Amino acid sequence: MLDWHPETIKALIRAKGVTLAALGQQAGISRQVMSLALDRPHRTAEAIISEFLGTPAHDIWPSRYHSNGARKRPQPRTNYVRRRRFHRQGVSA
Repeated sequence: MLDWHPETIKALIRAKGVTLAALGQQAGISRQVMSLALDRPHRTAEAIISEFLGTPAHDIWPSRYHSNGARKRPQPRTNYVRRRRFHRQGVSA
């Protein structure tokens, strides 16, 4: 099972009338940390997002958790590889 796409997570948060940055601010976490948690493991930000959405963190990020909901320790190396969110096809650099 794949992790939810970062844009899906942000859209679900916005649908509830809050931004990712505002959600972090309410919890005392910077918007940068909240945004980074969409791509890389961050226990606190993951907990805030999952609680707000009412969905267990292991359902949102199955690559970061075991199927029983326990967090993987250590995290797999692939969870720290920066992924490109968008790729423009047919455009040369």
